[in-house]
Amino acid sequence: MESLGLISLIFLIAVVGLGFWRKINIGILAIGSAIILGKIGGIGDKAILQGFDATMFITLVGVTFLFGIAQINGTLELLAKKAVALVGNKTYLVPIIIFIVTGVLSAIGPGNIPIGALMTVVAVTIAVYMKQNPILLALVAKLASNGFAMSPLTPAGIIGLRLGERAGYSNFIMPVMYNVILWSLVLLVGFLILFRDKEKKVGDIKNIKIENLETFDKNQKITMTGIAIMMILVIGMGINVGLASFFVASILLAMKVCNEKKALSSVPWGTLLLICGVGVLMNIVEQLGGIEIISKGLLSIMTPRTAAPIISLTSSVLSFFSSTTGVVMPTMIPALPNIVHNFPGTVSFIELQSVVITGSFSAAFSPASTGGGLILAAYMASTDSTQEEQNKLFGKLFTIAIGCVILNIALSAIGLYKLF
Repeated sequence: MESLGLISLIFLIAVVGLGFWRKINIGILAIGSAIILGKIGGIGDKAILQGFDATMFITLVGVTFLFGIAQINGTLELLAKKAVALVGNKTYLVPIIIFIVTGVLSAIGPGNIPIGALMTVVAVTIAVYMKQNPILLALVAKLASNGFAMSPLTPAGIIGLRLGERAGYSNFIMPVMYNVILWSLVLLVGFLILFRDKEKKVGDIKNIKIENLETFDKNQKITMTGIAIMMILVIGMGINVGLASFFVASILLAMKVCNEKKALSSVPWGTLLLICGVGVLMNIVEQLGGIEIISKGLLSIMTPRTAAPIISLTSSVLSFFSSTTGVVMPTMIPALPNIVHNFPGTVSFIELQSVVITGSFSAAFSPASTGGGLILAAYMASTDSTQEEQNKLFGKLFTIAIGCVILNIALSAIGLYKLF
């Protein structure tokens, strides 16, 4: 059985490595390799297909589709700009407003991927117009989209919740969310300190006047009402967030608030296939004992004091080369219960899941990742920078990512994520 577990891990490493090297969707590779691994392990097709989480897929599609509508018809972008305009002459508050607006937009449903993409571009655009530091605002936007991404309404929160429930845990997602928000607040302070002198050198800072922005049109008002209804259905009535999102989205489409084809194309189908495809492979890896081998390997170098820092480092390293929601969480979270059981009373599932996510998100500022890549692309598109400046920014973002990883290891070591 142990040899099958090792073979399954080799398959997993090969799939992630090949996908990263050849720029192929890892989810597609995962499903394809699951057939081979299943045959090697004597697992039938029906058992292989059970690894595809249909409930999670429907939930993720519903949420991303609803907020795709809000993005396509301009609701989210205009809402963000109006919020920034509220600071008036207090332009020093702009990073804080960007952080709060991005965090709220991420937490109410879209999550870190679409809101990170949208608000990074919005933040850089606002920074260039207001003559503020675009790197600072872009980092703040990406930080907030990740920091509030573990809400039970978001894709990342849904994935974390499903993985934790499969491991036998309950009532953990809100404390995990609070820990990840705490991580983002610590990094926010760090970014504001790091860029404080550069902010002062920009000079001639302008402010966005709310009277210069267009008003919400009929379709945007209907969209905001729909999102509010979705939240009431989920929080107030306990309806599945995916089903509630589909219900509201169907009404919005019937009312013609946006182009249906564009809304459908805004759903990150590739990302959803990545997440669910890796789930198919991970289900087989777990059945063949691969997860147990990962747990034993980590336990062999852990003590109660080093458990959280080691998990943080491992998650960060994985995140430099793969997706947080698609690879890191499905790989690391199933290995946590065994670690918790071996250190009873000293580490908790909430702490370790928080560390998996904050460690992974800390590496997300790397320009080799989606988040860092978006910052780089948005900056280059909005500032007319040279190739030399692009190379410098690439190195700067990579250094920032490494610094964030080291900081999170230190925060894990001092037990910050034991607070909730």
